[in-house]
Amino acid sequence: MFKVKAMRVDDFPFAVQLANTMNWNMAKADFEFMASLEPHGNFIALDDGNPIGIATCISFGKVSWFGNLVVKEQYRSKGVGSLLVKHAIDYLQSKGTKAIGLYAYPQLVNFYGNLGFKQDENFFVLHTETVDSVVAGTLPKVAKPQIRAIEKFDSRCFGGDRKKLLESIILEKGNLSFYATEDADVIGYVASTVYETMAWVGPLMCKANNIDAAKSLFNAVLAKLSGKTVYAALPKKEIALTKLFFDAGFKDDFSVVRMFLGEVPVKNCIYLAESLERG
Repeated sequence: MFKVKAMRVDDFPFAVQLANTMNWNMAKADFEFMASLEPHGNFIALDDGNPIGIATCISFGKVSWFGNLVVKEQYRSKGVGSLLVKHAIDYLQSKGTKAIGLYAYPQLVNFYGNLGFKQDENFFVLHTETVDSVVAGTLPKVAKPQIRAIEKFDSRCFGGDRKKLLESIILEKGNLSFYATEDADVIGYVASTVYETMAWVGPLMCKANNIDAAKSLFNAVLAKLSGKTVYAALPKKEIALTKLFFDAGFKDDFSVVRMFLGEVPVKNCIYLAESLERG
């Protein structure tokens, strides 16, 4: 009989090892970060007490996100993955969520569809090995005095409250963040998580149809990432923004499908994902 339990600190080594069978290049710090954001949102599947699978999720109030799902190869197609997803759904719905999002690899769309998730949009995952020098205008950096306005703007676009996540990224030393205004109102922002040799650009939120502001935000952050390998995930429908990435030397790595269970949250902004794990 398969069972699911909450992931503990001493489960992190197993979680890292299993996740990296998928070439996800995860580390213990990744699970520590997820646990700091959602202490009870990481799960382990067990067979007679032996760990065989993992799943992660996070609640943003009305909107939640289902993240990593990996099952040991010999246990696949035996119901373990479905058990983990259902456990996460129950957990998130017990916290009052109205919508659960996820990014599915194309080969898993039917799997999640059978669990009630509906297809929403197709996304590119892009990367460039080395960012060349980028010329950018001057945009203000996000600091503590601006963080609340950024959070309110993000909530209007995303549909959930990502306060804890945004502050953990934007206020972390070494990361990058910029914002744009119009008549003193925030119309967009971008953040980038920066590591030693690579970076992830996102989230980016910008007022709908304001591609010029989105381009300015993109250039502002890319100008600070010269020489690094950079990744991002964005909707394929954002043709102008996609062109901006391709013109900067980004290549299409793979595609994912954004799916939702429940009410689809508001979608009224130009958007780059914070990550595939957290939306």
